[in-house]
Amino acid sequence: MSKIKKMAMGALLIAMDIIFTRFLAVEIPAIERISLQFLAHALSGLFLGPVWAMVTVVLGDILGMLINSSSGAFFIGFTISAALKGLLYGLFLYKGKLSYLKTLLSVAAVSLGIDLALNSLWMSVYYGKGYFAVFVAKLPIRLVYIPIAALVIYLVAKGLKKALKYDKTK
Repeated sequence: MSKIKKMAMGALLIAMDIIFTRFLAVEIPAIERISLQFLAHALSGLFLGPVWAMVTVVLGDILGMLINSSSGAFFIGFTISAALKGLLYGLFLYKGKLSYLKTLLSVAAVSLGIDLALNSLWMSVYYGKGYFAVFVAKLPIRLVYIPIAALVIYLVAKGLKKALKYDKTK
């Protein structure tokens, strides 16, 4: 994919990220935000690779914060988490054949390693709550989330890959 196409795809995915996260999300204050943001992040990794996905996810985080902060202040920890999400999705999904297992592993790595472990740390620092309390509150949500998010990503990515391949043959 050319740099111009990657930039256009990245801009589209940043817009999706912002809309899903800032305007179409359900928030459990100081615990969890439930949205389709994961889809924009995973598609960034799938179509753009690890480095470009890191950039698009970080830009989505920063621009989203500037557009609608949800009455919170900017915190660099969440931006670091965003970069790591883009990196992981890119490493898992960018090359090779797409499969549900590969998608499930990518979502599990992001959800357990970043959303649960690392973001619980950031939330305990940001909100002044105990790490373990935040971790335990987020755990059931994350465990239910993993197979659902993986299925959504897999089905959307499979359809998009098929559609994009179809368009290339015209």
